[in-house]
Amino acid sequence: MQEYILLLNSRNSLLLKKGRVYNTEFGKIDLRSVDYGSIIETKKAKFVAVKPSIIDLMKKCKRGAQIVMPKDACQIVAITGLSYGWRCLDAGSGSGFLAIFLGNIVGKKGKVYTYEKRKDFYELAKRNIEICGMENIVKIKNEDVAKFRERNLDLITFDLKDAHLLVEKAKRRLKPGGWLVIYSPHIEEQIKAIEEMRKNEMHVCCTIETMQRKWKSMYGYTHPEPSGILHTGFMTFGRKAL
Repeated sequence: MQEYILLLNSRNSLLLKKGRVYNTEFGKIDLRSVDYGSIIETKKAKFVAVKPSIIDLMKKCKRGAQIVMPKDACQIVAITGLSYGWRCLDAGSGSGFLAIFLGNIVGKKGKVYTYEKRKDFYELAKRNIEICGMENIVKIKNEDVAKFRERNLDLITFDLKDAHLLVEKAKRRLKPGGWLVIYSPHIEEQIKAIEEMRKNEMHVCCTIETMQRKWKSMYGYTHPEPSGILHTGFMTFGRKAL
């Protein structure tokens, strides 16, 4: 995996590959021998070199399919209690963003299996997983998730059409108390998912929608920015009970 360095000051941030020399708008930047905490000075700016977080690295990733946004991904963590060592399954991979987010939390003692049947999305997600250094934690498969074989799972997330048809199988492959999260931009899919969860005697915890908007303060006036990340999708959370 190529190592990245984040150069940071009060106005700008640059995510660059370590071991290279760059000609930038700020001047020449030499990263051939730099450590975290080093001060990098150019003719026009001064930066501190820091280790990029997984969110910083994901900004280098390319998007193909619509991704599960961080505002929704963090709700999965908040509601399920996802933590180090969990075994997870995610489908469809799309651009791989949710699988990477989950992999960063479950860590080396955990595992994320992610399924994507479209070859082009699979290749894109695979590359993104490698950029983020998650290839030993996140295993991506170019297969239909309907045929998944993993079991004894702590968490399953579905972001695909007709996900409700997989509820019965998901329940069988979850640990007692394991979580099933179904994401969809349409409330009709959530209604079907809830019906299937209840039919399979799962504990239905909640269906949520998370909306977010930024605020700005300039010249003594503070107000919301005119646009924001509003509706992206609904998520229904269920747990294996009996």
